[in-house]
Amino acid sequence: MYANIYSLQEANFMRFFIRIIIILPLFISCVTQNLHAAPRGGCIPGTYLVVEGSGTQSLWTFSSDGTLLSASSAQGALNFSDGQGAWKELRSGKAQSTFLDFNYSNSSLNGGFPPSGIARVDATLTFSKKCDQVEGSFELRFFDPETEDPLDPATDTGNPLSDTFTGRRVVAKK
Repeated sequence: MYANIYSLQEANFMRFFIRIIIILPLFISCVTQNLHAAPRGGCIPGTYLVVEGSGTQSLWTFSSDGTLLSASSAQGALNFSDGQGAWKELRSGKAQSTFLDFNYSNSSLNGGFPPSGIARVDATLTFSKKCDQVEGSFELRFFDPETEDPLDPATDTGNPLSDTFTGRRVVAKK
């Protein structure tokens, strides 16, 4: 009687072990495929040194989650913040982005420091096949934070400024 129970337990253990042996590699394969999946935007995510037609230089960082960060060489002279925003891929090698930055006020108001203005940059970008270069154009609009909404370009009462740009991907030294 004990021999039959032991054989039944042994058989159940072997069935369980075989299932684990089959399922575990499939599970590991699925997990590692997701870890190594291409980021959103293919090869676009990364940081680019951008040179505008005006000569101003910027760093634009495109993250795979669709966010965009920008820092400009004109920030100190023109008294504005880093830019933050979003981007999306339109079709192979092309993208569209929007980012905002604050123009600094020189004085406080009611104990706070509201911006004197908010700038919005809308860019159309074309990336090279290897995403090591980018070119495009942008429109810059200025919004009064009291009367205009930078998330709604139709509220802007001024004329946009336009410029072109080229850029190269920043890469770590090998």
